[in-house]
Amino acid sequence: MKPRARQPLVQGGVDLVEEATHVLRSAPVSALAAYYLGSLPFVLGVLYFWADMSRNPFARRHDIEAALGLALLFIWMKFWQVVFARQIHASLVMTPTPAWSLARIWRSTVTQAMIQPWGLFLLPLALIAMLPFPAVYAFFQNATVLDDGEKQPAGTLIKKSSRLAALWPLQSITALLVLAGFALFVFSNWMAVCYMLPHLGETLLGMESVFTRSGMSLMNTTFLATMLGLTYLSVDPIAKTVFTLRCLYGESRQSGEDLKARLKSFSVQAKAAAVAVVLMLGLASAHSLRAAEAAPAPTAPGAIPAAPASQPGLPAGDLDNSINQIINQSKYVWRLPRDQAEVNDDTNEGVIARFFDRMRTMISQWLSDARDWLGKMLKKLWPSMGGDSSIPSLFSAATPMQILIFVLIAVVASLAAIFLVRYWQDRRRKGQTVQSMPIQPIPDLLDENIGADQLPEDGWTKLGRELLERGEYRLALRAFYLSGLAHLATRNLISLARFKSNREYERELGRRGHAFPQLSPTFGELVTIFERAWYGLHEVNGELVVRFTTQVEKLKATE
Repeated sequence: MKPRARQPLVQGGVDLVEEATHVLRSAPVSALAAYYLGSLPFVLGVLYFWADMSRNPFARRHDIEAALGLALLFIWMKFWQVVFARQIHASLVMTPTPAWSLARIWRSTVTQAMIQPWGLFLLPLALIAMLPFPAVYAFFQNATVLDDGEKQPAGTLIKKSSRLAALWPLQSITALLVLAGFALFVFSNWMAVCYMLPHLGETLLGMESVFTRSGMSLMNTTFLATMLGLTYLSVDPIAKTVFTLRCLYGESRQSGEDLKARLKSFSVQAKAAAVAVVLMLGLASAHSLRAAEAAPAPTAPGAIPAAPASQPGLPAGDLDNSINQIINQSKYVWRLPRDQAEVNDDTNEGVIARFFDRMRTMISQWLSDARDWLGKMLKKLWPSMGGDSSIPSLFSAATPMQILIFVLIAVVASLAAIFLVRYWQDRRRKGQTVQSMPIQPIPDLLDENIGADQLPEDGWTKLGRELLERGEYRLALRAFYLSGLAHLATRNLISLARFKSNREYERELGRRGHAFPQLSPTFGELVTIFERAWYGLHEVNGELVVRFTTQVEKLKATE
């Protein structure tokens, strides 16, 4: 009978979640900033939409606009989650994240808009059936993780996401169960914290509210929706990192990228542009001083103020329209019952016709608001300008200070345009990046974050001998210990991970190396000697290093 080929060891779901947590803690700040830049506006938009549609008596007047804005926020969130996943992937394989050009942003946004909305319908249906839910959930997570914005058809992304979603189903189910339990724990904690905050405010600051008088007033649908949103923002980054690792390990079966999966990239660059803000603040200060100078002097005590010029009265129809607009504002109608609100519903028009009519009205309102804002700005710059002033008369009435302000604004706008054009040209001149394999430097053994996978077994042994010859016994001891870990990893007796402790390696070796009874005691003695020398105050000399090296060679010779 032929011996059975050794199958590659698959990481368990619990270990995968633990590694994802460690990766997320070590991730660059820009990755988390990208995630919350996209997810936080969507969660806030959902909560506002929930509260507005539940309590506002005039919600039907703007339901189409609100739903359209919520859909745009959903696509915005999915794009930034793609950016988050690509940065996590880049930090794992130690490659720089490609810059997001306009074409790449457009391709990724369109792809996510084609795929992700189907999850709003398929995920609840799969959750009812229970059995297909892990695969469906993994598919939509993979579609986010694998989208790099490059020129690949959406069909290719769907096939790759489906193939990796069906890979290692037990690992996926275990990871989802762990994440579900963790989400329930986070939800309970958020509930307890937010429930206690009003009582803490009353105890520490004397702030009494309706929530302190009746704790059950918090228990409403809006409060529960807020707690669900906070739970999503807390747990979803870990879920995205879990499926980033799954996709990385799945693709590494052909590409071999998992050899660099635990190397982190610390090159995070930030760019700031505060010159325009400073100039705008300066312009605002200049306008304020100008308005203060132009303000009329106060009337002396006892003086009779001049009678204001007579103005024509407001027509009754315009007055009624103004009163109705004021009354229908949201800050005055929040107490009004929904059944008393006036709903103008034209039953002669269909849904599509009403949608385009609402869109036309909304765009017209935006243009009108922009025209009114521009008119107000021009009147602030030229107080003497009338309503029908032309452009020549406008510049003829300008003061030297106003002309100088416009010149500065034009200069700033021109410099910004030149900067953007040159930046775009430099990006276009760059050719295709050629990826080369960097020469690995000698690891710093004083760094606690180095792992045994940074050098092969022979490399650690050679480095230990060099340190032993130079008399650096403590560093040599650690190099020989890492050589032993690398040797056990090549025999698939342990899995190297930076978040594992020495005792975890020892327990893992006891589980996998039960066919070699002498291996576990030898490794246990090595761990004891190493921890006493490295973490303790025991003196390290050449004799101890030689004895430790003998134990390492004995470990390697154990078959």
